[in-house]
This record gives sequence, C-alpha cells and structure tokens, in this order.
Amino acid sequence: MIFLDIDGVLAPIRRWDRYGDLDPGCMQVLNEIVTRGGADVVVSSTLRYGRTVAELQVMLESQGFTGRVVDKTPTGTPGAARGEEIAVWLAEHAVDGYVIIDDHVDMGELRTHLVQTDSAHGLQPADAPRAIAMLMRPLNGRKPC
Repeated sequence: MIFLDIDGVLAPIRRWDRYGDLDPGCMQVLNEIVTRGGADVVVSSTLRYGRTVAELQVMLESQGFTGRVVDKTPTGTPGAARGEEIAVWLAEHAVDGYVIIDDHVDMGELRTHLVQTDSAHGLQPADAPRAIAMLMRPLNGRKPC
C-alpha cells in the first residue's frame, strides 16, 4: 500500500504562496512504484478533504496515473498529524507492506516507512528503488504477497 501525499510529492511547490500543478515526471515515478511494487494507493494528502475516492482516482488518472486509489486516510481527529491518521488506517486494514510518500516528516513511529520528497522537486526517479524496497519489506515476519 502506498500512502500518498500530493502537494510536494506529485505537485512540486515552487513558491511558498503557489502550489504547483501535478508534474508528469513525478507521476511517471509514482506509476513505476505502483507497477513494480504491485501496490494500490491510499490518499493521505489534505486534497482528500471534500473528495470521494472516485473523485481522487479521476483527478489522478486525468494527469496520467495508471494505478488504483482504494481509499483515503480518516480525517476525524482535528489537529492529528498525518502519521497518526495513517496509523489509524493501518489499525483497521491488513496490509502486507506499505510506504509513505510525503514531503513532511510528521510520521511518528511510522517514519521508517517514509520516503520523504523535497517539496520543491517532488517525487524523483531516485526515490523509486527505496519506495519499492519498503513495499517489499515483510511486516511482522510475514512475506509480502
């Protein structure tokens, strides 16, 4: 499973007051991770607010995404760090492996599963091998499916 942030990952932030559009190069790297890692996506970005999973799928597909958005992290606790929201999702779903792709480090104990991007550049080709390796790393002694 890939927990995906969008701003600073697929949409580089070029200026502090202007968030960028989705970058085709970043999308290509995500598609490689999805394909080679055999993973689906859970959107953890703030862009999930007010959008359904289907709307997030269409939004990403319209920009070249070839994978599948299966869910979004919960938004129930005001002020919760993104890592806490991901932990809640993981507690309710069984996964064989996961990676968090984000430009922020607020992942708490889940930090060992983080591939942190540079927000000005987004997801880069050099990030793909690390993300795929994390997806393939067994959890609790289990081999990934």
